[in-house]
Amino acid sequence: MRDFIRDRVRPIALTLIAPVLGILIIFVVELFIESEISKLLISVVNLIVVAIVAFRLFPTVLGIPFGKIETRQFLRKLGFYLPPKAWKHVLLGVILAGCTLSGMLVASILTGKYSFDVSTINLPHIVFSLNPGLWEELFYRGVLMILLLRFTKSFNQAFLIQLVLFGLGHIKGSDIWAMIDVFSVIVLAVGYTYTAYKTQSLVAGIVSHYFHDVFLFTVQLTGDIYRGTGENVLFFGLLWLMVGVGCIITKLATDKIGVRAPTELYTLENV
Repeated sequence: MRDFIRDRVRPIALTLIAPVLGILIIFVVELFIESEISKLLISVVNLIVVAIVAFRLFPTVLGIPFGKIETRQFLRKLGFYLPPKAWKHVLLGVILAGCTLSGMLVASILTGKYSFDVSTINLPHIVFSLNPGLWEELFYRGVLMILLLRFTKSFNQAFLIQLVLFGLGHIKGSDIWAMIDVFSVIVLAVGYTYTAYKTQSLVAGIVSHYFHDVFLFTVQLTGDIYRGTGENVLFFGLLWLMVGVGCIITKLATDKIGVRAPTELYTLENV
């Protein structure tokens, strides 16, 4: 049991905590000083703290998930580097973000209640969005998938477990629409994981995730507008549909245009 916890439970637990470690530290500090810290400062602190964890602690101290190796090799094996013709990966990421955002925007417009609010695009939110864009992709689609591949010896099992863990990390309530929102997060993760699998790189997923989060609130109804069942069905349905469209685009980009890194990402030889 001790070996199981050390070899399997601990690395997975550390991987799940890592993307928000700086935020957790700030939360403790806020409790201690009894004062609220700005969103911008929280975002910057988390970026710095997690960068130290990702680029130093995991590869050279903890040896997760490849054993102790130098940082450059660690990032390359995770697909967290700029591959040849990186602009193609970046462009694919922008297109994929456009898919999900356009689906949400069309749904909001069809309700007849949508209005564009430029104030939703502000510096704190732009900086904050770097955290999920960078760290959730590196740790969930990178480190966690490699760990689960090693433990399960099956891409499908690793894929499903990663999706569930990612969804559980985004629970915000217990009502039916909160649960459907979690399912939507899982659907988005399907798209990000499929993109990593097909391109053998995290670049397109990072770009897509980042821009999706940056413009997320510009394509939704504002929080004080009631969203009924029909509106929610329309919103989530078009979002899920466009994730599927994005997967088709990814397949075409990798199979027909060669948007693919030279290193193998999700193979047992890589773990």
